[in-house]
Amino acid sequence: MAFRKTIPMRELRDRMSDADREQAATDYVPSRGGWLSSPKKKPVPGTPKGRSSR
Repeated sequence: MAFRKTIPMRELRDRMSDADREQAATDYVPSRGGWLSSPKKKPVPGTPKGRSSR
């Protein structure tokens, strides 16, 4: 059996790009039981792409 070197989480975070770090973000939601992925922005059905919803 080989020994495995542990890598500190800080070192892994430093290697990530800003986009990757944002994609992997989590939020603490006590009502749902802990740390969960941030909700993704979903398009609203029936809304044209060129207009913003008010």
